[in-house]
Amino acid sequence: MTEFDAAQLDWQAQYKLMIGTITPRPIALVTTLGKSGPNAAPFSFFNAIGSDPAMLMFSVGDKESGAKDTVANIRECPEFVVHIVSDAIKDKMNVCAIDYPRGTNEIAEAGFTALPSKKVRPPYIAEAPVALECRLTQMLELGRKPYHLVIGEVVYFHYHDGIVNEKFHVDVGRINPIGRLAGKGGYTRITDRFEMPRIKYGGPGSGD
Repeated sequence: MTEFDAAQLDWQAQYKLMIGTITPRPIALVTTLGKSGPNAAPFSFFNAIGSDPAMLMFSVGDKESGAKDTVANIRECPEFVVHIVSDAIKDKMNVCAIDYPRGTNEIAEAGFTALPSKKVRPPYIAEAPVALECRLTQMLELGRKPYHLVIGEVVYFHYHDGIVNEKFHVDVGRINPIGRLAGKGGYTRITDRFEMPRIKYGGPGSGD
C-alpha cells in the first residue's frame, strides 16, 4: 500500500491526490450576476445533494487576490444558473476558465448566447443542453485555503428538446456531458456505459 498522513502534506499535495482520485467529476458552468455585470466560470467540485427540494452544490477556491468573481457576485446577488457542460460546448467552456479581470463578460468572450432566466436574475446559456436556475440556500467557508461551498435550490429546469421524456427520464446520451480528470487539461467523455441492477435483500431464509 502507498499511504499518506494528511497532516504531513501541504495543500498542493492534497489537492493533487483529491483531483486525481475523485474522478470523473461533473462540470458546473455557473453564470452569476454582480455590479460589474454577468460572469461565467466552470467548477468541477460539483454534484447533486437533494431532491425535495432539488438542491446542488459546487465549491469555489479563492484566488491569490481573494474571492473569485463567482463568489463575489453571489454575495451581491444570491442567485445563479448551473449548466451541464456537453462535448459540443467544451471549447467555449474552456474560454470561461480564463482568469479574466474583474468585470469581464465571459459569456460574450466565449461566444455563448445569453438568454433571460425565468426565475432568477443571472442569464442562462442557450447552447448548454441543461441549465438549472438556482437560488442560494447557503454559502459556507471551509478549510484553511479556504473554499466556498455554495448550496443552491433548483427553481427552474431548462433542457434542450429530446433530452427528457414524459416520465421525466433524462437521456444522458443526448446531453453528452464531459467530466473532469486530473491535470491542467484532463477531461473524459461518457463513451462506455453499462447497467447493473440493484440487488434486493430477501431477508433471513429467503431462497431456502
